[in-house]
Amino acid sequence: MTGWPLLLVSETAQATMVASAARAHPTEAGGILVGVHVDGQPWVTVAIEIPSADRGPRHYKIPAGATQPAVRDARRSEHRLGYLGDWHSHPVDIGPSRTDLVSLGLISVLHPWAPNPTLVVVRNTINGYVLDARRIVAVAPRTCEVRLAGDLPPLPPPRR
Repeated sequence: MTGWPLLLVSETAQATMVASAARAHPTEAGGILVGVHVDGQPWVTVAIEIPSADRGPRHYKIPAGATQPAVRDARRSEHRLGYLGDWHSHPVDIGPSRTDLVSLGLISVLHPWAPNPTLVVVRNTINGYVLDARRIVAVAPRTCEVRLAGDLPPLPPPRR
């Protein structure tokens, strides 16, 4: 236990981010994180890749207007899901940049419906891809302990 805020990430979401990063290399890829909150902790159950023309070896930007439709699409298959934050890859072993952290802070200001937004940077290390996460806690970005979890279990069928 690190004492850092916890971020649960499904293996499926992790696999999506890593595969997207590997496919895009040597440029950045990215998208959004959707999931649920469990005991006050975010659980990223789905990572959605959002293609962008505004990307390169040192930057990635989600196209304007792409986030809300992507969340709505995810909610069509699972109504419990909601927006948790953004993710993008770094083709080299560098964590979140100052620009990344400022953008994370702006999400919390511009989108108050997304409490404590999260940013995951998928870093390309010599040992493979690593998830490097930050979350806004008490108005400041904090490093998160990433813990892998399973997928969101289906709801039981309604009783008749």
